[in-house]
Amino acid sequence: MMYAPNPEACEGDAPAKEPLTARMIEDAAEWDAIRADWDCLYLASPTATPALDFVWLRCWWQIYGPVYGAGGLRIVTLWRGRQLVGALPLYLDTAHVARCLRFISTGEAEYEETCPDYLNLLHLPGEEGACARAAWAAVDAMQWDKLEFLDLPDDSPLLRWREAFAASARLKIAPRGACPMADIGQGFEAYLAQLSSKSRKRARQEIRKVERSGAVLEFASEADAGRYFDDLILVHQHRWTADGWPGCFSAPRFTEFHRCLVREWVGSGRAVLARLSYQGTPCVVLYGFVTGGKFDLYQQGVQLVEKAAIHSPGAAANLLLMAHLAGRGVTCYDFLRGASAFKESLTTTQRLLSSLECRRRSVRVLLDQVLRLLARLRRRIVLRASHR
Repeated sequence: MMYAPNPEACEGDAPAKEPLTARMIEDAAEWDAIRADWDCLYLASPTATPALDFVWLRCWWQIYGPVYGAGGLRIVTLWRGRQLVGALPLYLDTAHVARCLRFISTGEAEYEETCPDYLNLLHLPGEEGACARAAWAAVDAMQWDKLEFLDLPDDSPLLRWREAFAASARLKIAPRGACPMADIGQGFEAYLAQLSSKSRKRARQEIRKVERSGAVLEFASEADAGRYFDDLILVHQHRWTADGWPGCFSAPRFTEFHRCLVREWVGSGRAVLARLSYQGTPCVVLYGFVTGGKFDLYQQGVQLVEKAAIHSPGAAANLLLMAHLAGRGVTCYDFLRGASAFKESLTTTQRLLSSLECRRRSVRVLLDQVLRLLARLRRRIVLRASHR
């Protein structure tokens, strides 16, 4: 059954300035019990992103948790009286000697990682400082050996108030790349006007090629979302396997996770599956998420259809989707992390991401470092032997 939060159920007076209290959630049933509170917080939080939505987090924990989450949930919830005003969704990864505190939906093996961007602290407006300080205090009180928070936006409250963390002097901040974005808030034509003359000319040419070819951009409904998702897998995997790579949808858990999101979100418009088709054959399938006025392009599959005579079907499909979303009131089209020529040609701005890492001084950490060093040396020896 699809669930969508009800904004009216979240309306009410602002919380009285009662003391801020922290409550750690380590049990999934206790987490489920505060779903309505989480949804209300998410709707109000300026840091809300798809990977902080209850559905995303809970699907990940259900599918990946049994493999990666043996250490258990460590969800920091912050309350003023009975109102949830902040939340930090963490878990303890105990797969290695050193216990690592991570955001939920990070820490998977590379072949099946979900790679969410903009992980952060959820908070009510005006509560960011108090929530960040309380969250850091809760993190400091936990039992862990390593802390690894990946892909925070550069304006995250966790970065701004990191001095509240007792071990802030040992906290390492590292760049994690940038997310290129397109500003479509003033409409599609105004967006095109922001591009270079060369990029603008190419964009208009690609759109005209689509129109002349008779190809159409179609959108999945709740009823046919499964078929669109199957097309995404087919097109994406065909391109990657042709180049000798397995492709992300070869990982069963990755595929199951996204089927869960598609089932939950397409009907409400939270997830978008758009397909550019030529005479019934998919050329491009785009998959992403809408949060407020922002669209995040998560995944795409592209295949050339010679008869369609579209030079850059991927770029053309993205441009058509931008025009559609601009008409729906979406103001930002985010390509998410990763560089490519077509992203660069369509970008008007970008947002930087960072990671936070900390190691406590302990025997576990030292032993973990030694074992990892030995593993790297072993791989080098095996690699050299294979080239003799």
